[in-house]
Amino acid sequence: MIWVVLNAIRVLVVVACLAVDDVTGYASSADPRDGLKHDQVPQVRLTRDILGPGRYDIRVRPVQNHSRPLKIYISMSLYQLIDVNEPSQFIQMNMWMIQKWEDEMLDWDPRDYSMINTTILPHNVIWIPDTYLYNSVVMAADETERYMNIRADTLFWEGRRGSHISFLYPAIYTVTCRLNIRYFPYDQQNCTLTISSWTNSKSALDYYADPEVNMASFIPNEEWKVISFKVFRHEYKYACCPEPWVILEASIVIRRKPLYYVVNLIIPTSIITLVSITGFFTPASTADDRTEKINLGITTLLAMSILMLMISDQMPTTSDFIPLIAWFYLSIIIIISIGTFLTSVILSIQGRRQYGKVPPIYVRYWFFCKFTAWFCVGVPPPLAVLWEELHDHPYYTYNKRKKIISVPGALLPDRPPLNSYHSRQEKQLDSPGSPKLLAIPTPASTRSRKNWLRVGSAIQKHKATLDDKIVVPMIDISTPGSVSSSATNSRRASMWDQTVASVSVATGRLIGLADKDATARRTSAMIQADVMSMKRKRQCSLEWEFLATILDRIFLIFFILIVLITTLGMMMTGHLAQYQYDLEG
Repeated sequence: MIWVVLNAIRVLVVVACLAVDDVTGYASSADPRDGLKHDQVPQVRLTRDILGPGRYDIRVRPVQNHSRPLKIYISMSLYQLIDVNEPSQFIQMNMWMIQKWEDEMLDWDPRDYSMINTTILPHNVIWIPDTYLYNSVVMAADETERYMNIRADTLFWEGRRGSHISFLYPAIYTVTCRLNIRYFPYDQQNCTLTISSWTNSKSALDYYADPEVNMASFIPNEEWKVISFKVFRHEYKYACCPEPWVILEASIVIRRKPLYYVVNLIIPTSIITLVSITGFFTPASTADDRTEKINLGITTLLAMSILMLMISDQMPTTSDFIPLIAWFYLSIIIIISIGTFLTSVILSIQGRRQYGKVPPIYVRYWFFCKFTAWFCVGVPPPLAVLWEELHDHPYYTYNKRKKIISVPGALLPDRPPLNSYHSRQEKQLDSPGSPKLLAIPTPASTRSRKNWLRVGSAIQKHKATLDDKIVVPMIDISTPGSVSSSATNSRRASMWDQTVASVSVATGRLIGLADKDATARRTSAMIQADVMSMKRKRQCSLEWEFLATILDRIFLIFFILIVLITTLGMMMTGHLAQYQYDLEG
């Protein structure tokens, strides 16, 4: 009985010792500071075995048969379009690059390494192709591409030797691009990324690429819209090498969004031009107002020149063609220049009123009778009153001259009587095609009539005053032979002498008063001539002023149409260019 108990105690002690040894051994094997045990970790052993100095060389192309080319598969993803620099002619974009190939030297059996099928390795411990962006602005690759790690997947389970390598890295590429800004800001650009090996031909490296660039993670640009981004594979032969070279050309097509330039440049420029044109050709009553219009035109011209310089700074310097927006600003500058010049011409026309000569007959007829109806310009009431009083209506004068020219030798009265003139004028105005120039009397025309009537009444009153001063005394004169007595005869003789003397004096007075009447008549004629001269001068001044007003209206309508046609034409040309791009695409 005692022996059985001792054996049981001995068994328990042995079991306890074995348990302690297992725990101690497990703890010591899990200690990372134990170098021998750490080397037995499958991942460590795998990295050490496949990259050993005697097994792998990063300087050698990883193929078993050196005569067979190594295929490189490239795929790209566009993340962001950073900048399109027109003056420097380059495009900058953020991309994610993936290069894939098979490394026949990087081989392992997953069963020997705890079934590890994939491993991550630094990029500088294995061979990588010398893929280079040919048309990069930045020459150093480390400034454009950020290399990190690679991923290796074993091909053991596919029954082949080696591993599949995936090389992923981000890049910011700055690529030269010849920008065609002929239709700026409705332009579309096609830029190309040229990718290939710098030292290996097709016999060593054979490049392939996905036909479409991935746009799933693309951040939209506010100014440009990406139309397409495709990759094309080409083979080119060069004089240096007998073997062809494989070139990958990634073509990105971008189209500018013109809304910014239309809202901030084109429409404000058109509005400023319209306001300036309206200021140029608004009727003015004084010459000083028109002189200010010339200053306005010069100021607007300088503003347009500054805007054109600002636009030129954003575009490349080229002499091959003139951009669309440059044509627009050049047209606006020409319009403002011509408008300023015509304002000076109108100012000169308005100044001709000081010479006292009315415009030519054909000018008066076409501008005062025809253009007033076509361009909705009303005749000033004072001018209409003067035409009626002076019997100098342009329509009648032109027809009278036309009849004289058409019928040689025909004699027409210089001025018809007032009543016949009014009746004939009413018939002419009622006839079809005649201008309706004499409007309903206005307060201004009424005041004008009263002023001229006041001057005429003053002349008539002065004439009546002179006539009242001519008085001839009435004396009874009888012959002296009819008296019988001598006393009576002597008395009558003295009376006769007095009568004769009185008649002589009266006759002298009558002659003097007749001279005064002739002087009064000459004075009245001179006053009437002065009044007529004042009316003619007033008519001349009003007609030249009215002619300047009509020209203002004609040029205003003409230039507004030109500005609108220029603006809409520029926009339509841009949209047609984009439509042409769509057809070509």
